[in-house]
Amino acid sequence: MNGAFEWIGYIADWLGRFIPRWVILDTTEGGIKFKGGDDPVFCAPGIHWYWPIRSTLHVHPIVRQTDRLETQTMESKDGITFIVSATITYTISDLLTLVTTTHSPLTTVVDIAMSAIHDICCDFEWKELQDQQRRGLLKTKLKNEASKQLKDFGVEVLLLKTNTLARARVFKVAQSLSNEEN
Repeated sequence: MNGAFEWIGYIADWLGRFIPRWVILDTTEGGIKFKGGDDPVFCAPGIHWYWPIRSTLHVHPIVRQTDRLETQTMESKDGITFIVSATITYTISDLLTLVTTTHSPLTTVVDIAMSAIHDICCDFEWKELQDQQRRGLLKTKLKNEASKQLKDFGVEVLLLKTNTLARARVFKVAQSLSNEEN
C-alpha cells in the first residue's frame, strides 16, 4: 500500500526544492555552499540561505578536533621492528581548501598524519627513537612534519603525539598435520 502513494512524496520533494531553506551553523561549524556551476563559497557560523534546486550545503566541524590514528608497524634504521600509534589534534583553518581538494576530509587528515609519523620514525635507530620520545623531542618533530604536509590542505596541527611506541614481537605458529592424526 505504501508503494501506491510513494509518487506523492516524490512530487512533494520535487516541489520543495523550489523553496529556499535556511540553516544555522553554530560556532563549531563551517559550511561550503556549492551553487550550480559557480565557485564554492565558504559559510561562516551564522544563518545561511540556500536554494535546494540550485545548490547544496556541506557542513563540517572547524574547531579543535582529536582523532586516534591506527597502530602502524615500522622498521627503524637499524632493522628493529616496532609499532607506533598516535593521536592528532588539529583545527581547520581553511575549510574551503580542505573540502574542495579532497574527497574525504577526515580520511585525508588521518592518512597524511600517519604518513608523517612513518617519515619521522623510520629515520631513527631504535635507541635514538626511544631517546627522542623520552626527551619530548619526538612529538615536536611529528607535529612539525604533519603541519608541513597538512598546511596545503588548510589544516593546522596543534598536537601529534605517540600513544604507543614499542618493539614488535612476532611469533610464528607452525602446525603440521599428518594423515595419521586425521
